[in-house]
Amino acid sequence: MKRLRSGQSMVELVCGLFILIPLVLVLFDLAVIVIAVQVNDQTCRQAARAAASGDPASAMQRAQAVVARANQQGSSMMSNYTLAALNFNPTTLPGDAAALVPFGGTVTGTVSVDTTVDVKPFIVPYVYSGGAPLTFRSSQTYPFSYVVPNTAQKPGKRTQIALAR
Repeated sequence: MKRLRSGQSMVELVCGLFILIPLVLVLFDLAVIVIAVQVNDQTCRQAARAAASGDPASAMQRAQAVVARANQQGSSMMSNYTLAALNFNPTTLPGDAAALVPFGGTVTGTVSVDTTVDVKPFIVPYVYSGGAPLTFRSSQTYPFSYVVPNTAQKPGKRTQIALAR
């Protein structure tokens, strides 16, 4: 009788593990997906903030640096962070910004950044996409304000005297 009870316990344990192990793996995959989406949102927010601060001409380089840092810090399950798009929407017309060059002025507007990330969890991609990584996209918009520096030369001493007369 004792031997039958231990065999019955072993069968119950094996049957329970057949249900428990896939459930734990799916929960782990879902946790990896949630973390990847949050990290992608954070990377997108940081890239938009970096693009909105400073000269609009070098905004792409600043945003790319943030995305490159995310790729360096990413794990094997969360990889391939990419900067999908960077768009400036100035409220100052582009022709007006060019007119500000010698004497300076303020250019304002918004900058929109889109990033994507590929996630490769253990089980979930095989169920949904046949093994291909899952791709998630994030978009953030930040206001920017850039002051075009005054590059006009200051008048010399003689010009100042001539203007005073």
